[in-house]
Amino acid sequence: MRRVLSVGLLFLSTALHAEDMINKDGWGVEINPLRLLISAGGSDWNSFSGTLSHFNNETGVEIAMPILYSKDITTRYNYIGLDATDDLEEKSVALDIDIHYRQYFSKNRTKGAYIGAFGRYTYLDGKAIKDGKYATVEKFGVGAEIGFKIKNIFSTPFYWGSSFSLGTYIGNDNDIFQTSDMSVGAFDIDDNKYIVDLELLKVGYEF
Repeated sequence: MRRVLSVGLLFLSTALHAEDMINKDGWGVEINPLRLLISAGGSDWNSFSGTLSHFNNETGVEIAMPILYSKDITTRYNYIGLDATDDLEEKSVALDIDIHYRQYFSKNRTKGAYIGAFGRYTYLDGKAIKDGKYATVEKFGVGAEIGFKIKNIFSTPFYWGSSFSLGTYIGNDNDIFQTSDMSVGAFDIDDNKYIVDLELLKVGYEF
């Protein structure tokens, strides 16, 4: 009985905290759990996607800083007959750091549908098409987005969000690198001139 009461009090305090977060400014952290599961499964493709947000529940504005890191490792073997003589490990690394301004249609709540604008810094390291040598590129992009957030899931501070972004990189440092084996990975997408991002599964916690 005491254990049941303890669990009930914990749930009640969590629900009250979630309700309180609706009425004041707060912070939130988000992760994409699917990327973590793939990385933890021993794959040669390692990726992390997370966001730090500040919510202003008086103006309905969210300032967010999403970060995406992706590393793809490919091991290639040279064969003589049935024996592998040596191996060559190739890698490609992508890093995106964004700043997003999001205005919610609910005006004084940071939940539901929103529109926004963003700026992006991208770092790429991989094999260049021109000479096959490793090269690095740093570039900046701008764009716009639409998205949606469902907050206070099961009366808790947890929330779920999805978004779709379109933009373009400034300058001509595009289509520089060889395509990796993960042709849908962040590295190959960021090597393009245009920014196209779709996030369907981001789970967050507001505090």
